[in-house]
Amino acid sequence: MSLIWVATAVLLTLATLGGWLLSSALGPLALAGLQAFAGGAVLASIAATTIPEAFREGAPWIAFATGAGFLLAFFLSTIG
Repeated sequence: MSLIWVATAVLLTLATLGGWLLSSALGPLALAGLQAFAGGAVLASIAATTIPEAFREGAPWIAFATGAGFLLAFFLSTIG
């Protein structure tokens, strides 16, 4: 395994642990803002890397599936 991947795994583990520890000190509004930022980052990453290839393979249905998946994730997160 490459050293860069080991370093990435260690840094992401530390960031996750730090975020979990800090989340108890933040209010609901700050947590909502951080979750919205993280969700936007994931959506941007998917849009930049996965969607172009998926659109070539699945055509217009991929846009519907992406929107439906995002809406479902939103609803599940609000009722949980």
